[in-house]
Amino acid sequence: MTRYSKMHLPLQPEFEINTDYYIEQKEKDIRSQSNLLFYQLKVNKNSTNLISIIPDGCVEILFCCSNQNTSASIGGSVLQKEILNLQANCEYFGVRFLPKLENRHLNYSMKEMIGSTVPLTDVISVHSTAMERIIHGENFYERITLFKELIGSHIFSSDSSQNAMVYAMDRIYSLKGNITINQLAEETGYSTRYLRKQFQEHVGIPPKLFSNIVRFQHSLYMLTKKNHYTIWDVISENGYHDQAHLIHEFQKFASITPNKLSNLPSEKLEYSSLNVV
Repeated sequence: MTRYSKMHLPLQPEFEINTDYYIEQKEKDIRSQSNLLFYQLKVNKNSTNLISIIPDGCVEILFCCSNQNTSASIGGSVLQKEILNLQANCEYFGVRFLPKLENRHLNYSMKEMIGSTVPLTDVISVHSTAMERIIHGENFYERITLFKELIGSHIFSSDSSQNAMVYAMDRIYSLKGNITINQLAEETGYSTRYLRKQFQEHVGIPPKLFSNIVRFQHSLYMLTKKNHYTIWDVISENGYHDQAHLIHEFQKFASITPNKLSNLPSEKLEYSSLNVV
């Protein structure tokens, strides 16, 4: 049986497959105990700059580090496959993290950011020079350091008053989405109405949809391992009713069938973001 590593974060496969280069580093923010994925990629000027993004339940911050057209944006999870148009021959620096409680310092609600991309300076109160310093960082690791110093404190914080949400999110991840709102209510001692309200505020989507996205992402994670699991392994481990149920969810979230995904050439599926412990 597989399980999520505590440092695992949901996948965006085309960030690695369809870019000129891709590197990443995972960390845990000490203040909020939030898992962070830092990454950097570049689209070759001779390559297509259309990258598919799929539901992951995360918040994404993306810096375009081009000398001609710099930008910094933030967005919540998409709810179905969408196309991201990247600048050709441009280096991008990104940060991906789970929503949890990180919206207390944001000028937008998580619900407003679901499926949207907003200029970062509209969402957090930080001087534009901080963005410029990150964008013009000398390399990937300097940008990570600058991000943590200049922006991390504006987003991440410790808030012990929301232990119920922290517990609920951790349970959804540890059970790969296979837990109901009624079970979460029973375990936390809060009403289902309260938990739904908290999810809308802190995650932006209902707990059932978020759980389905987590289950889909874990299934994707299994199917893209170097030593492939079978479709039946995925169905059994992730709580799908049958093959039709699995296919329906992949079509809904990624517009691809599990069989087509698992039959892609193995060299395209060796993502550095895949960790199983």
